[in-house]
Amino acid sequence: ETEKIKRTGRVRIPSRCLREIIDEHKSFASRICRPPVSLSVSVAGGSGELGGKEEISLPLGSAIRVDASMTVQDWVPADIVAKCKVTLEFCCAEKQPGNSSSSNPGGSSGPMPYMWCGQLRRTIDLLDDDDDKTHLATIAFFRCGVFVVSACAKVSQSLDNTVGPHTSGGGGSGAGGNVVEESWWAPHAKVVRVGEPEEQ
Repeated sequence: ETEKIKRTGRVRIPSRCLREIIDEHKSFASRICRPPVSLSVSVAGGSGELGGKEEISLPLGSAIRVDASMTVQDWVPADIVAKCKVTLEFCCAEKQPGNSSSSNPGGSSGPMPYMWCGQLRRTIDLLDDDDDKTHLATIAFFRCGVFVVSACAKVSQSLDNTVGPHTSGGGGSGAGGNVVEESWWAPHAKVVRVGEPEEQ
């Protein structure tokens, strides 16, 4: 067998090239950098708190509450925190569609797999000590399958010194290319397995 040679070392990437890579591949920064925020996701359902479980089994038609909580890492300078804003956003993806005919009548033209109740996004005021920096919403499942529920923290900063996170103007994210945004996902997502009631 041919032995593989593992090479180690340092690679210098110009800041302009690194920014382009991060813009095109949103998950790249989280793979090579320490996250500036700590984000956790927990869920609660009819049987009480389920936050400690990585996989949850629910009967069809059930709903769970999803909570997200974030903190800024203590190594982030205060002047950087003052220039940034953070938006917490929930997401859900169907990992493995169910095969039950009753959960998906008529094949692919069946009901929507899930629906969020409440706001999917919330902007956190990093300078407000009274802001608990949490967000919650409820999600209901209407189709059998395996779903992944998680949250991300979108950290954005205006490159225009005249427009900060607490002032109006600039046209928002992406206006004129003057806003830089990074997305940091919770390290652990929740897997929700939805099945027919008699299968639970």
